[in-house]
Amino acid sequence: MKKILLIVSICAMFLIACSKTETNGNSTANANSAVNSTKNTATAQATPTIDPNTQATFPFKDFPSVDTSAKAGEVVLVPSYNWLQEATVKGADKVTMIWYSQKMSAPDKEMSEVEFMSDKKKVPNAYIVPIPAGQKAKNGDIVLTWWQSGSGMNRAIVVDDANPAEPVVRYLDIDYDNPAKSSDGKTTIGQMDEKLKPNTFVKINAPFDVGSMVAVQDGADQKPAQVIRVAGDKVFVNGFAGKIAVIEKSRCTPFPLVSNAKAGEKVKAVWVNSLKEGTVTKVDPKIGRVFIKFDVDGKEKAVSFGEVMK
Repeated sequence: MKKILLIVSICAMFLIACSKTETNGNSTANANSAVNSTKNTATAQATPTIDPNTQATFPFKDFPSVDTSAKAGEVVLVPSYNWLQEATVKGADKVTMIWYSQKMSAPDKEMSEVEFMSDKKKVPNAYIVPIPAGQKAKNGDIVLTWWQSGSGMNRAIVVDDANPAEPVVRYLDIDYDNPAKSSDGKTTIGQMDEKLKPNTFVKINAPFDVGSMVAVQDGADQKPAQVIRVAGDKVFVNGFAGKIAVIEKSRCTPFPLVSNAKAGEKVKAVWVNSLKEGTVTKVDPKIGRVFIKFDVDGKEKAVSFGEVMK
């Protein structure tokens, strides 16, 4: 029996060593890196079944056509184009999305040309998150950007506004207790501060602004989602694990952008893919975190501003 187990182990090691699947060795990968890795692998396997000339269209017919405020040359956040093609061919429920930084090439009605690395593609405007040039921010502002030493759209809170055009931020969409180390090899990525480049962020000012969070009524439950675009009574959102959807605005309750919760108060907050009740143990407004002891498991968790409501 031991010989059989030994042979099986050796064969498994051999297959792993010979595999052509790439793995992510970056120790600073954020909480989305597992999703990124899975999506990249799935995309690589699925893409050959899709004609590369397939034009990406918006997969939700009940969402009206929209324009864009992005200008040529400005940064925009858009999912990878092959995922947009997959959503067109296979359906939105078969694809997960992460928004990455790209460049607007030629804005237009309904569809705009976006520069993906050196390739330019027409993208439905509903997918495009504009990042207007010339933005400034002050301490405590919540901004939408991307993890600039990693990847992927992220909300962040400004912790140093010595240069308002290049503020230092703490990212809010990376778990506070994520153990991965930042580039200094010491600070964990959920507790790192980073200086943003100019023209790479936009302030989130109000509920239902792009990047803000909402609680979506789903039967008796509420589920968190991030606003990508609002059109009339419809909201295009990015939900748990990158699942996109269009929902009625009436089903959405916006989270306060900044929490005014106090220690000892009962609140509802994001817990995995739902809202759960808990008791606030402390609040750190500088870094935009509310520490909550959740009723469901009795454990304390640091929840970001924009994901807590009373």
